[in-house]
Amino acid sequence: MKKVVSVLLSIMLVLTMCAGCQEKAAEPSGTDAAAPDATVQETQKPAEAPEASDSAASGELKDFTIGYAGLDESQEHLIPVGDNIEKIAKEKGEELGITIKVIRVDNAGDGAKAVENVDNLILQGIDVLVEFNLDAAVNDTIYEKCQNAGIPVMAIDIPVGDAPYMGANNVLAGQLCGEALGDLVNENWEGKVDAVLFEHTPEAGEVVQTRMDSILDGLANKTDYSVDDLKAITTTVSMKDDAILAQQLCADFLTANPDKTHIVIGSINDIGAQGAFAAVQAAGREDDVFIVNHGVSVSTRENIYTQENAGKPNCWRGGVSYFLERYGEYIVPGCIELVQGKTPAPESLLMDHLYIDMNNIEEWYPQAEWAQ
Repeated sequence: MKKVVSVLLSIMLVLTMCAGCQEKAAEPSGTDAAAPDATVQETQKPAEAPEASDSAASGELKDFTIGYAGLDESQEHLIPVGDNIEKIAKEKGEELGITIKVIRVDNAGDGAKAVENVDNLILQGIDVLVEFNLDAAVNDTIYEKCQNAGIPVMAIDIPVGDAPYMGANNVLAGQLCGEALGDLVNENWEGKVDAVLFEHTPEAGEVVQTRMDSILDGLANKTDYSVDDLKAITTTVSMKDDAILAQQLCADFLTANPDKTHIVIGSINDIGAQGAFAAVQAAGREDDVFIVNHGVSVSTRENIYTQENAGKPNCWRGGVSYFLERYGEYIVPGCIELVQGKTPAPESLLMDHLYIDMNNIEEWYPQAEWAQ
């Protein structure tokens, strides 16, 4: 009997030890199963950190914020840019089932203000910056700040670092402006040009300079003058986006050239054209001058409507349209690509251009809709 009890106790002891071994063996198994999960999480974590990158990887688009730094909201012709960005952002957001917020600030034509604005926009948590800044000298600083913050940038009209460029096809726009002047010269002055005056803002940098230089290319295309011939009779003034200064500079030019009766004036915008037109009228020299400007903003449109209603043209004939009121149609889709980690195709960001005068303004800017 004692032997039997002893055997039974031995068997029970062995069984107990085996059970303990099985429990201990199960613990490493549980640890090994957890380890791959932890490894996967560590691998995925950096990719999930930026929301924009995560959206790009998954194909999903999340709510995001555009910071729009406008060139100068005191200039009436520039206000439609921001208005259209806000409009298209709302429409695209509804279409995609997301919220695209726009924070709008004013660079006020000042480089220091533009740098201050980008600092504030970064603090407000924007996901993409749309920069429209006249002072090209500070744009590299703005780009670097955004790069350091991991925020993509889109430049409007004036380059910002290596950011995608949206805006004017400067060569084409300049050529259209020059060709319009050339047609006027041929139709009215038998192709003769005595002098060229550019109302310009050179501080905008090389890209905008191309817009003005290409006027001479267009003028040469339509006349017997070479570009070099035209350069020799061209005067450029810096009117600093000030209509009063533009008027004074043009008045000084007219006073200094009383014998010139075939003068063509090209302006970087309607501000310069408006000032030049006022100077020409005050000097009583409308027969000696033709004016065409870049842009078909409020002042240009109102002047063309005046000609249309009178049935008689004046010397400020028209402008090359940049369709500022449609910029958002290009900018917002480009921003959507940027926040997804994509780069918009350069050609998708270049604006179409068209010369507008009293002959076609009703087609593009019907007076009933656009008159102020």
